[in-house]
Amino acid sequence: MLLVEFALTALLFFLLVTVILDFGRLFFTAQVVQGAVRTGASELARTPLPAGYTFSEAMADPVVKARVYDDDLLVVDLEAIPGGLDLEAWVGTWPVLNQMLRPAMIFDDADGRRLLRYPGALLVDPSRPSGLTVLIPVVVERGAGGAETITFVSPVEEIANPDFPGESPFDVTSPVPQRGVVALRINYPWQAAASTGFLGPAPNIGSLIEADPANVASTALPGGVFLRVDDGAPGPYAGPYGLGRQFAFGRQVRPFRKLLSVQALMRREVFE
Repeated sequence: MLLVEFALTALLFFLLVTVILDFGRLFFTAQVVQGAVRTGASELARTPLPAGYTFSEAMADPVVKARVYDDDLLVVDLEAIPGGLDLEAWVGTWPVLNQMLRPAMIFDDADGRRLLRYPGALLVDPSRPSGLTVLIPVVVERGAGGAETITFVSPVEEIANPDFPGESPFDVTSPVPQRGVVALRINYPWQAAASTGFLGPAPNIGSLIEADPANVASTALPGGVFLRVDDGAPGPYAGPYGLGRQFAFGRQVRPFRKLLSVQALMRREVFE
């Protein structure tokens, strides 16, 4: 009798545990990224930079890369920690925004190396110290059969004014009305470790989203950046597009996922 009762209740119990763990991680990650975007915007606003700098010019400035944010640290090789430091001591030397994002990063194995990286699509970029970088896949369209059309965005980017394409609000001399502003956005592609993604509002086995790279169409990657070869491994952020892969009902399916995009605005302090 006890075995029958356990069989009836175990599925609901394990489902509840899964939901608590996965969504607890979601709320924790949201808090981390919200704190990071506020700190990053504040630090960037106070960094002395030329008034006419655009956001992209600011992020490439050596002072910003040393003090605020360095996108070379989106992927780091744990076998190449400099100076005999341990991991946490090394993280303490990072720019402030990278330090704030450290709790949201994941450990991963790729190409025989142990990595610490930001979640998203792990891509080949020979210009980076690790030879790798990360971009965030965003599903812009999903067909009835689950075919996905995606675009890639940066983990850290500027909030652009759609009425002024190509203009940077960061630039004090820009024609954008709200110019001279740090308009910062951080994108985080949260994915569940044990919950599956479904098509439509009524989940059923027939509405599982198949994890088939052949069903994915993507926009062009930046120059010099390439997709990695799919190794077939399961897990969140697996696959060449970083969309994840799980096994359920005898099939390879997508995990449940949400894109967290948090923003902060801060008036620049410009000294001429």
